[in-house]
Amino acid sequence: MKFGAMNSPSEDILAELQSLSSLGFDYVELTVEKPKTSMEILGRIKREIVNSAESLGIELLGHVPWRFELGHPYHQSFFFPYHQSIGIAQVHGKQIERAIEMCHELGIRKITVHPPMLTAGTHMIDGKRALKEFGEAANIFVATARDLGCKVLIENLDEEMFTMTDFEELFDQVPDLGFTLDIGHANIGKHQNSSFEYLRRFRDRLGHIHLSDNLGGYGDLHLPLGAGIIDFARILQEVRNIGYDETITLEVFSQDRTYLQFSRERLVQALKL
Repeated sequence: MKFGAMNSPSEDILAELQSLSSLGFDYVELTVEKPKTSMEILGRIKREIVNSAESLGIELLGHVPWRFELGHPYHQSFFFPYHQSIGIAQVHGKQIERAIEMCHELGIRKITVHPPMLTAGTHMIDGKRALKEFGEAANIFVATARDLGCKVLIENLDEEMFTMTDFEELFDQVPDLGFTLDIGHANIGKHQNSSFEYLRRFRDRLGHIHLSDNLGGYGDLHLPLGAGIIDFARILQEVRNIGYDETITLEVFSQDRTYLQFSRERLVQALKL
């Protein structure tokens, strides 16, 4: 099993690779977003990034920003009067394709994306349309990734935004789409962490895991392991029980990376490695 961490998009990526490598991580999950790891910046320094990763002996994974919204309802709108078939969702879909292509140029072969962020009202009124259109777009960018030798996975959010039933329908629409289990997200808005149910339903698609702690409720706090209420040791034992042996990214966001290093140690202990 390999452990990684996510870079801060507000910091220089070459410095981030050095810093995270020094903490003993096997890879960096590179988030393709502004201000300092936008596609434009990555494109300008991609050779330096690849050379740095190789010299440090670490791998790279990809992470597409949640801001690219493929469930957006505005189509054929006044936003794009020059081309009536273009809407916000189509523009964002093309951005995801570009991000996948950039990841490929950096040697990345595993890329996580996000589902539409649907409110309860949107689910009721427009959920079927949003899910159908997201599935259509996903088939396009998943095929682009496949042709490049990359794998796209989609992560869970809290279940008010995108339910397990939504995931089941989406996976039926997009057979080659993989699954990233976000254990922190599975604790949001729940009395009990839903990671076990995600593992039961989607274990055959599981290809990546995100891990952080939080206090439940509606705060995606990205706390160090043990600072919240998640029984991560029990969840990780189930991860081992189903035979998962791939990548786990610690999404612990603190300016003091002592907490990230501590969380890595707790992760190793929990998996009894």
